[in-house]
Amino acid sequence: MTMTRSLRLSAALAAILSAASATAQSYGDSVSGLSVSPPAGFKAEAGKPHPQFDVTIDISSKTGTPKAVNSTGHLCTLGFKPSTQNAQLTRDIVNEQMTRPEWQQLYREMFETIGTVSDLKLFEHQGFTGIELVVTPKAGPNAQNVRMFTSTLETAKGRTALICATDPASLAAALPQFKALRATIHAPE
Repeated sequence: MTMTRSLRLSAALAAILSAASATAQSYGDSVSGLSVSPPAGFKAEAGKPHPQFDVTIDISSKTGTPKAVNSTGHLCTLGFKPSTQNAQLTRDIVNEQMTRPEWQQLYREMFETIGTVSDLKLFEHQGFTGIELVVTPKAGPNAQNVRMFTSTLETAKGRTALICATDPASLAAALPQFKALRATIHAPE
């Protein structure tokens, strides 16, 4: 009887795990190679045209947490912009550049055109060093109630960026989820 109960519990656990993994929805762009396989509770789909990127993928929370603050209901935009000037960049060159204070300052200044930058940090993804930061927008609908978490990664193929937006009260709890989303990105190399 114990063996039968154990088998039933194992089967039930396998069904639950299978259902949980099925709740996430992945998406990839076959032309660029940009893709994301978000954790359970999130879905990814083809994104809308964006002036900064050639390819975008929109990511939404199926549960409403973290809270999306834009009119589309999307929590994050994952974007890729090819760059022929990056073609000569090796992984070592990218990683060395990203650790330079002047390069980090360049990223800070780029985002300071749209808001106040805080929490600039380096991260590693696919063996590349990237830059993450939080931006409080200066303008836009309800700007004072928006916090953007951005992660940018340069490769020989171009720039990949994840931009997620939520409200100030949700940001601290959302950061681990945004980083978990980032961990599931495949940036074109």
